[in-house]
Amino acid sequence: MDPLARVNWHKAGMAAAWFCVLVGTGIGSLWLLKSEHVADTLPVLFRMQFNTAINFVLSGLAVATLLSGAGRIATGLAIAVMLISLAFLLEPLIHTGHPLDTLLIDPFRQTGPHPGHLASGTALSFLLIGVCILISAVTGRPTLLRVVLAATVFMAAAATLIGYGLQLVTESDWPRYGHMSPHTALCFAALALPLIFLRVEELDYDASTIAAMLGAASYLLLLALTLLDLQDAFEGSSPPVSINPDGKPASQAILAGLLVVSGIVYASLIVYAFRSAQRSRAIALQLRESQERMSAIIDTAADGIVTVNARGTVLSANHAMETIFGYRSEDMLGRDVRTLIPDLLPAAGNDDHTTDIACTAREVEGTRRNGIRFPLDLSVARIELDRTVLYSGIIRDISQRKQHEQEILDVNAELEAFAWRTSHDLRAPIASSIGLTAIMRDMIGLQAPTTQLVPVIGRLERGLQKLDGLIENIIQLKRSRLLDEAATSVPLASTVQETIERLRFIDPERQVSFVVDIPEAIVIRTKLARLRMILDNLISNAIKYADPDEATCRVTVDAVLTGDGWLELCVSDNGLGLGEGDETGLFQMFKRFHPSKADGCGLGLYIVKTSVEHLGGTVAYIRLDKGSRFVIRLPQRNDA
Repeated sequence: MDPLARVNWHKAGMAAAWFCVLVGTGIGSLWLLKSEHVADTLPVLFRMQFNTAINFVLSGLAVATLLSGAGRIATGLAIAVMLISLAFLLEPLIHTGHPLDTLLIDPFRQTGPHPGHLASGTALSFLLIGVCILISAVTGRPTLLRVVLAATVFMAAAATLIGYGLQLVTESDWPRYGHMSPHTALCFAALALPLIFLRVEELDYDASTIAAMLGAASYLLLLALTLLDLQDAFEGSSPPVSINPDGKPASQAILAGLLVVSGIVYASLIVYAFRSAQRSRAIALQLRESQERMSAIIDTAADGIVTVNARGTVLSANHAMETIFGYRSEDMLGRDVRTLIPDLLPAAGNDDHTTDIACTAREVEGTRRNGIRFPLDLSVARIELDRTVLYSGIIRDISQRKQHEQEILDVNAELEAFAWRTSHDLRAPIASSIGLTAIMRDMIGLQAPTTQLVPVIGRLERGLQKLDGLIENIIQLKRSRLLDEAATSVPLASTVQETIERLRFIDPERQVSFVVDIPEAIVIRTKLARLRMILDNLISNAIKYADPDEATCRVTVDAVLTGDGWLELCVSDNGLGLGEGDETGLFQMFKRFHPSKADGCGLGLYIVKTSVEHLGGTVAYIRLDKGSRFVIRLPQRNDA
C-alpha cells in the first residue's frame, strides 16, 4: 500500500473511532435525560441500550488512542471493554436474573425482553473488538488473528445492516440469532474496518480482495439466517418473522428478493472478476517485461551482482559472477557466500547473523572454484523489505589492476635504480676523462715525450669506450621499452646465423666456435627487432664471458617446435657460468657477476627478460657443469 493510502486509512480509523464515541455519548445522554418525548418520537434510538452506549464510548476511545500511538491507554480501555463483555456473557450462567442490566441506570423505557440488557451477540462483538485492540497494542503490528476477529464482527454487523435494508430486521423479534439495532451495527462496522485494513499490506493481503470477500461473506451470512428462519416457519417450530396482508410469511418474499439480488450480485462479481483478470494479466505482463529488462541489464553487466539474505545464503547471481568465480549461476544459488568471499560475514560457527555487511567500495579477497584467492572490489547495499532484509553486492575482479599496479611499482623502482646507477656510471668515465685530459695538458706543457702520453691516451680511450657502451645499453633499453613494430614471418635459422656473423669478431683475440642446430623449416611469426635484441645479448654475453682457461669459446644455438604452438630456443656456452646462489636477481637491472672479466653495465639480461615477456614468452637459466644455458620459450605465432 502506498503511503498516501495508509494515511487515508489512518484518518478513516480516527473518524470511525470518534464517530462511535459521539454515538455512544449521545445515546447514553438520552438514557440519562429520560426524555419521554424523544422516546415516543424516535423509539429506534433507544434500541441501543445504555450499557451498549458506554461500551462504544470505551471502544472508540481505545481505537483512537491506539491510532495515536498511546498503546498503554488503549490496552487499559480494551481490557475494560473485554471485562464488561465477559460479565454480560457469563451472567446467565451465574445469576437467574439480570442484575448487571440495571447496575448503572434504571431504564425508563423497555425496548426488549430485558431492559438495559447487553445482548449476547453484542457482548461477543465487543469482546472480539477488545481482543483486536489488545493484540495491536501489545504487538505493535498487524496480525492475521486481528484481521480475522475484526472481519467476524464486521460480517455480523454488515449482515444486520443489509437485513435492515431488505426489511428483514425491522422488529425486535429475531432473538434466536442475536438482536442488534441499526446504529449498533453501524458502530460495530465502523470500529471493525480500521482494525481490518490498517497496515494489512504488511501481511501480503490485498485490501480490495479482502473487501470483496467481506461483502460476499456478509451477504451469505444474511442469506443463511433467512433460510433458517424460513425453515422454522415451514416446520411450525416458531412463528415467522412477520405475516404479509395476504397471509403468507414475509420470509418467502424476502427470500425471493434475496435470490434476485444474489443473481445481480453474482453477475456483477463475474464482470468484476473478468475485468480484474484483464487488469491482472496486464499488470503481470508489465511486471514480466520489467523483470526481463532488469534481468537483461544485470546479466550483461561487466561486474558481478549477487543477492544474499541476512544469513549469507546466495539468492541470485548474474553471468559475470560465473566468469569471476568459475561457478555456474545455478551452482551458486543456496551456497554460503563465505565460500566465495570468506571475510564478508562472521565465521560459520558464530551464531550472530545480524551483522550489517552494507558498505561502500572496499577491497576483499575472493576464492575461485579452483581454490585460488584473488583481490576484488566489493560494494554492498542493504535492502529492507517488509518482512526480511537482503543485501545486494556489486563485485569487480581487480586482479589485472593489481598486477598492473605492481608492474608500475616495479618499473618505478627500476627507474629509480636506473637513474641512480646511470648517473654514477656516466659521471665516473667523464670525471676520469676530465682528469686524464688535465694530465695530458700538463705533460704537453712540460714537453713530455710521446711515449709517456700514449698510456694516458689509452686510458682516456678506454674510458670513452666504456661511456659509449653505457650509452649504447641505455639506447637498447629505451628501444626495448618503446619499440613498436608489427609481427612478421621470421626464418629462425637464417636470423640466428646473421646475428652470429655480426658478433663473431667482437673479441678478435679469442677463438670462438659456433654450433647452430636449427631446422631451416622453422619459421615463426614474431617481432624481428626484439628477437634480434634477445639473440644479440645472449650470444654476445657468451663470447664476452668466455672462460680464459678454455682454448676455444664454444657457443651452441638450437631450437625446436614443441608441438603445442611454442618454440623452444636455447643458447649454451662453456664460459664462466654463475656461482652458487647467483641465480637470485639474475635478470634484474644492473646485475653483474664477472665485472673484472668484461666491460658492461648489467643491462643485457634485463633487456632479454623484458623483450621475451613482451613477445609473450618466458626465459629461464639452467646451470651446467661447465658454462650456462638459457632457454627461451616463445609462441610460434604472436600477432599482439
